[in-house]
Amino acid sequence: MMRGICAFGCSRLVPVILRMLCLMLLFAVFPNTAWAVPCSMGEEEAVFAQLQAGKRMEAEKTYSVPADPTVYLTFDDGPSQLTPKVLDILQAEGVQATFFVLGEQAEQRPELVRRIVKEGHVLGNHTYNHKYKELYSDFSVFWDQVQKTEKVLADQTGERTRLLRAPGGTFGHFDAFYYHYLSLAGYEVYDWNIDSEDARRPGMTAESIYRTVEKGPFRHELIVLMHDGPGHEESVKALPRIIRLFKEKGYAFATLSSSVKPVQFSLGKQKWPRTVSREKYEQMVAAAREHGKLWSDLPNIRQAPQTMIAAEGAVPGPERLRLQTGGTAVSLAKSEMIYRDGYYLVPIRKLSSLMGGTVEWKEQDRTAAVTRGLYQVEYDFAQRELRVINPAGALQTISLPEMEVRDGVLYVPLRKTLELFGGRVTAYLAEAEPGTAEVRISLSGPYGSWWGIYQQLKETAGLSKHSETRTY
Repeated sequence: MMRGICAFGCSRLVPVILRMLCLMLLFAVFPNTAWAVPCSMGEEEAVFAQLQAGKRMEAEKTYSVPADPTVYLTFDDGPSQLTPKVLDILQAEGVQATFFVLGEQAEQRPELVRRIVKEGHVLGNHTYNHKYKELYSDFSVFWDQVQKTEKVLADQTGERTRLLRAPGGTFGHFDAFYYHYLSLAGYEVYDWNIDSEDARRPGMTAESIYRTVEKGPFRHELIVLMHDGPGHEESVKALPRIIRLFKEKGYAFATLSSSVKPVQFSLGKQKWPRTVSREKYEQMVAAAREHGKLWSDLPNIRQAPQTMIAAEGAVPGPERLRLQTGGTAVSLAKSEMIYRDGYYLVPIRKLSSLMGGTVEWKEQDRTAAVTRGLYQVEYDFAQRELRVINPAGALQTISLPEMEVRDGVLYVPLRKTLELFGGRVTAYLAEAEPGTAEVRISLSGPYGSWWGIYQQLKETAGLSKHSETRTY
């Protein structure tokens, strides 16, 4: 009898002990690895245990590396009365930057938010009010402020941003839970690797700000922290010299995007005591995952003004659409585009005329091989996926965007296709000329130099299925 009881008890106890030992061993040997299902534990149970132990869940993501040394100038805490001066300097120098704005500041100066976007810069989310005690005492408060600011920016510009910066940076403020929730929600969190110290100490002069930046470190990719909020007049004075410094060192200037690998500080000792219950964790995970769906559901370009929307029964959209990038432009008549629910689908052939590339179609395995520079791209029509191979041999797989074939011509959603490769729409002018809408495009992102090949590639593969007539 006792032997039977012992056998029964041990049979139930041993697996539990083995699970615990296995989990402890995994965390000890691989402290920074995200294990989907450690041993036989449930996924969420294992993730929650790792986060509670202070171990970050490292998401598997592939980022691109620019060919040239690149600096990303970033400005926090605006927009303010100083922001126009910063924008004037950037415009004069031909430089684009990223502005991590506060929601409460954006509400007061919507015209500056729109100017930032119109002039080709990028917006990032810097929460609503920058108050540490509120933001870091409970993630739900941080989350609510991020959502509030996101709505403010969307209402003002028609766009949402994945880019996020924690007030004061993440060190000592974020824990593993913060990073996990925001990753599930689709955000990219950016700290910096050069601090101009224009907000660290009182009395910083333009000279001292410049000298701080001058110390580096000068790596292949640099994210520079500056401020355009109230009280940063010296930062504005230092900006032209800082720009010249990077130009003299051979750096290209670019804006942050979700394809740029974030700089993120270590967790460090937490300044704000927090506890997370399993119930609260599950609530936040559900909210974050639901928000993450937004990025694939968003329209590709913000709604045109009412004057550009056709009456019922008419073909919607403007009479002409001009795609402008640098000194190159492509014009489309109404019959050459599709305007649907506030966004555009455009022919691949027209987009491909903006950029070049070599395409080889392999009929046997229905794969198109694309080469541009040191990069190779393979489009697998059977799997409906795009495979990107960089010079180091790293592989990134991207799902094919939605598209439509009409009369042997392949149409793709403009913004969604562009953003897959690090390019972006920098401005939308509903009435650039009477009856003409203009979309200004930046191809300077990490993938921007060869996103046209992607269009050409899809046309090669897509039209082989729908038609024997090739229009590329």
